[in-house]
Amino acid sequence: MVFRVGDLVRVKKDSWWLKRSQTFRAMIAPDSLVLVTDDLISSEKFFYGVVCGGNDEALLWSQDQFDLVQKVKR
Repeated sequence: MVFRVGDLVRVKKDSWWLKRSQTFRAMIAPDSLVLVTDDLISSEKFFYGVVCGGNDEALLWSQDQFDLVQKVKR
């Protein structure tokens, strides 16, 4: 699945990043929601998103580590 701008996603509970990266765990909790802000049309693997309730900084994420919570209505 390719995420699009406006989609709401959640990091997977079995995400590699949550298991392996202390830095990642400090940025996002397992149940945190991320709003997709740029879908990088040239890439089906990455997207930019902002952690809801975070510092409003858009970060680059890997789509395979997230589940879709709500698809934006088009």
